[in-house]
Amino acid sequence: MKKLLLVATLFVSALQAQTIKFSFSDEFETVKKYQELGFRKLDNKTYADLYYRKGEGMIFQTFDDKFQKLRSQETVKLPEETEKAGNEGIHSLKNKMYWFYATWDRDAQLERLFALPFNKKSMDFEGSPVKMIETSKLASLMGTGKYTYNYSTDTSMLLVTYRVKPTERRQKNIIDVIGFNLYDNNMKLLYAAEIEMPYSAADMDNLDYEVDAKGNIYMLTSVKLNNAVEGKDNSDVKNAIRYELNMINKKTNKMEATKITLDNKFVHSVLLQEDRKHDLVITGYYSNNQRSGGVNGAYLIRLDMNDNGTIKGLKTTYCDFPKEVLESYESERTKRKMEKKEDKGVLEASHLTLRDLEFNDDGSVLIVGEEYYYTVQTHTSGNMTYTTYTYYYNEILAMMVDKDGKTKWCTKIPKFQTGNNTTIGLGFHFHQIKGQYYFFYLDNKKNQNLALNQPPAAHLAGAGGFLACVKLDENGKMSKQYIFDSKEQDVRLDPSGFTSVNDNLIIDRLREDKKNSKVFRLEIPLK
Repeated sequence: MKKLLLVATLFVSALQAQTIKFSFSDEFETVKKYQELGFRKLDNKTYADLYYRKGEGMIFQTFDDKFQKLRSQETVKLPEETEKAGNEGIHSLKNKMYWFYATWDRDAQLERLFALPFNKKSMDFEGSPVKMIETSKLASLMGTGKYTYNYSTDTSMLLVTYRVKPTERRQKNIIDVIGFNLYDNNMKLLYAAEIEMPYSAADMDNLDYEVDAKGNIYMLTSVKLNNAVEGKDNSDVKNAIRYELNMINKKTNKMEATKITLDNKFVHSVLLQEDRKHDLVITGYYSNNQRSGGVNGAYLIRLDMNDNGTIKGLKTTYCDFPKEVLESYESERTKRKMEKKEDKGVLEASHLTLRDLEFNDDGSVLIVGEEYYYTVQTHTSGNMTYTTYTYYYNEILAMMVDKDGKTKWCTKIPKFQTGNNTTIGLGFHFHQIKGQYYFFYLDNKKNQNLALNQPPAAHLAGAGGFLACVKLDENGKMSKQYIFDSKEQDVRLDPSGFTSVNDNLIIDRLREDKKNSKVFRLEIPLK
């Protein structure tokens, strides 16, 4: 009787999910020798896929809001003075669009950042470029480019940060100087300062930057616990760190630090983000054991602010992962290992990486993580040495936490994806609409009617795969649909590159061959 009931439940869940439709646009000519910058919204009825080529120009392939066929293709020449400039991308604030580019004046030893306004109606650049930043030689920031960009939630302000290149070469003696520059949607400068960091580059890492709707600027950092910082010996715990939230005092150009502590728990990840009420929230995973590779749950930290806008304190809540959720869709061998861990009070989720935060109007937040890791194998054949990287993108763990920091529900989505020396087609695309949460990924069709006591079969990168969609409703109830077999449709998909252009439409550009492309469309009918 139990088996019959389970089958019926799976059938109903699958039937209820049969709502998502897919289609393809008409074919159009592939743009060659240009870098694709992705889709941008020009107005309520027009979208464009943008391409860039240094010293040449930009190409705008425009579509209507249904993406059924290519409407036009415009080539926009770049100003002559930008021929050697570095592309910093297209940035949109409110209803205005700008192309950012960077230059290096070797004679004057000056770095400059410009914003060139773009008219979305005439499809051309207009006016003069705005010089945003002029400073001495810069170094890469957070291991990426020279500039980072953070928007306020309402896209009314843009924070641009950079790292001045240090003259000292020894890491332990370097004191970084970070530039903070805040602009409104007209590229008017609201604040600018170059601020010296409180610790050496060897003792701190700048993890994230944020600007809220009030124009407050924050920096999230990790700080090593050692003699230089704490004045005490922490050598018993290797690479021990703590986290700080730094708020910029715009009057003094100083950073006001608030230590983030987790009551005998250990931080495994941290993300700084503004919610829909424009309050700053810090979220991540924690472990009860510093030396453990797994995590026991999620934490949520809300800032308690004074009337003058300074941080008064932190309100921290913890949400443990439920045992039954962690054990679902696991092999019997894994369950036995988990039971042994539970006897010691350390039941954990392994290799969980924080992927997404979604805030709701009622103050609740959906915390989405994915089990991700890779292994490295090296072998020698003759005089040649070969290294193989095997990537794993496995189960998704979604947890809904209410405005008070209490768990409403927690759901595990079974997924097992792996690839050798490639990650193409691995991972997932997340989409939400009106309290419904969708996860699109490539899967093995054997997993269509997977029971809670069964581990998923593996999907291999490059092996086609079925495009699957798992939907979680407002109560965390899961339903699943297999949309199509990518081999039967003769397409190569990479769901992690999908773009949600509005509430019910998700797209991607697919290359048919060397000459032709088409737009792939997923439509979620609105109720």
